[in-house]
Amino acid sequence: MSTPLQRYIEDHKFILDAISKAANIADPMAVDLDEFCNPLIAKSKRGAVLPLDGVLIRDWDPDYRKFWPGLRFGVRMYEIEGIRFARAYAGVSEDAKDHCYNFFAVARQDYHKFYRLALTCRRKSKPPGPPPVLPSAQIEILRKNTLDYLDPKNLRRIKSYGGRAKRGLLLDGPPGNGKTSACRWVYHECLRLGYENRFVTPDDYRAARNACNPAEAIRRLFEFDKAGVVFFDDMDIALRDRDKAGESDDQAVFLSALDGIQSNEGVVYMFTTNCSLNRIDPAFKRPGRLDVVLHFPLPDASLRRELFQRWHFDIRNAIDCETVVRDSQGNSFAELEEYKNLLVMRFIECGQWDWDWALRQFQANRAELQNQKNGRQVGFNAIAPHAVNGTH
Repeated sequence: MSTPLQRYIEDHKFILDAISKAANIADPMAVDLDEFCNPLIAKSKRGAVLPLDGVLIRDWDPDYRKFWPGLRFGVRMYEIEGIRFARAYAGVSEDAKDHCYNFFAVARQDYHKFYRLALTCRRKSKPPGPPPVLPSAQIEILRKNTLDYLDPKNLRRIKSYGGRAKRGLLLDGPPGNGKTSACRWVYHECLRLGYENRFVTPDDYRAARNACNPAEAIRRLFEFDKAGVVFFDDMDIALRDRDKAGESDDQAVFLSALDGIQSNEGVVYMFTTNCSLNRIDPAFKRPGRLDVVLHFPLPDASLRRELFQRWHFDIRNAIDCETVVRDSQGNSFAELEEYKNLLVMRFIECGQWDWDWALRQFQANRAELQNQKNGRQVGFNAIAPHAVNGTH
């Protein structure tokens, strides 16, 4: 007498063999797609329904029609990027919900590509993250010159008309005004959409130019196999004016690597800098190397208000928005975030959302950074000057 495990194995082998014969899939592998199922099915082409060992029972249940195979017993075929795969459903009992009776199958030789496609479909099915707090026109320029530019359909059209398959953007402005947030948003969208990405810091560039073969090492910083974005953070050293900096050899190597990159699918370079544009080498600023400049000045009242609206509900419920907008005139995004951090620290310490305290503490901390003499504590249990004077 066979055991439940033996019957389970026999049933599974029987169904897998029946799929192989019905769908003509050689050496099939069984797969439980789990959370990959709906994103993958949504991107796949539905094929025919086939009998399972001569039995086919259609299911007309209108619920979940988009993802359900439409049968109670049989095989549904699908195809994605040339890979054929099948879903078997053998609803013979209540146990039919078990993965022995309800699973997908794909040829063993296609399994790894199939898995990569499933990863891509799941990633692309996730909703895009919110864009950074920037003027809407600036976000649109940023999107068009990065994510939209790298869209395969757009790249094909650009190349068909003889356009360049690369784009250069420079984000400039004082520290703390949104350059990093803009890069972070583009980076996360690259992950979601499956584009390559790489961050290159001044230390990475310095290490490359000090390598045994600097030209080759720097070239590899720019090298991509497919469409993507290279982020160059604070690359002032590499890009400043050769007439003023006197480092023509280093910059010549950098510019040569920038021009020499080869990519079949396209590439976008995003540079950030805190220095004045008149200090950037004119040779770098020519079209083909740098195409778009986005300026990031101090946020105006509308942007400060928008950032406040993204703070935690409890903070927004306890503190007047317009008071924050008024009191933060002349502050950067980074400074506004520090106000929020101080508010949170104060709340954790004493259970109060105290904007006036955060404002005074921020001003005291900034003054201390400019005049570090007494080593005053900053953070939890820190004693602000007004507390010492009895004005707590």
